[in-house]
Amino acid sequence: MKLLIISDIHGNLAALDAIREEADKVICLGDIVNYGPYPAACLERVRNLTDAIVRGNHDNAIGRDVDCGCSVKYKELSNAGKIFTMAALNKSEKDYLGNLPLTINIKVDGKKFLFAHGSPSGDIYKYLKPDVPDKELENVLKGIDADIVFVGHTHFPMMRMVNGITIVNPGSIGQPRDGIPMASYAVWEDGSIGIKRVPYDIEATVKGLQGTTIPSHHVTTLTKILRDGGM
Repeated sequence: MKLLIISDIHGNLAALDAIREEADKVICLGDIVNYGPYPAACLERVRNLTDAIVRGNHDNAIGRDVDCGCSVKYKELSNAGKIFTMAALNKSEKDYLGNLPLTINIKVDGKKFLFAHGSPSGDIYKYLKPDVPDKELENVLKGIDADIVFVGHTHFPMMRMVNGITIVNPGSIGQPRDGIPMASYAVWEDGSIGIKRVPYDIEATVKGLQGTTIPSHHVTTLTKILRDGGM
């Protein structure tokens, strides 16, 4: 059995389309929209591609017209992207995003999997970055009945094991922030887990951003993030 886990697409269609990996099941850890120029196309693609999707904080913000809960560093960018994205999606699309589940549990080959956006509890705003202390991971994993936990949100790939539970972040498809400007995702296959990266047409996404209503100074910042793999 092979699982493909994707996360944090953020309206970046070129990055999403660069993922050619075939799998028995495809799971999305949320944040399909915002920051990128093609929210509707990405939503349609993800819905057709995946077997399950959990709700990210940006999906929640667009779907329920609430704050994204972003860090101060990205708040202005998020708010500018939200205005564009809200106008680009219809009511049905927004309702769909706002009602996605916060967590999903499945069993594959005798292993229990939990999928979430921010934390295993379903907290879509919680950041579990690669340098998170073991003690904090132990706390967030308390009471979690799973062998393997997949979370997104940080845009940083991560693979850790705490108290017998493996916790993995596949990184971001559409807006990696770890200095490697390639689409990042994870694969679980017959007990083995790997983080993979593929190049994509960044300039196609940049051109798309230039055609949106997002203010030009924010487009400049977003362009730098895409080209540099973060800021």
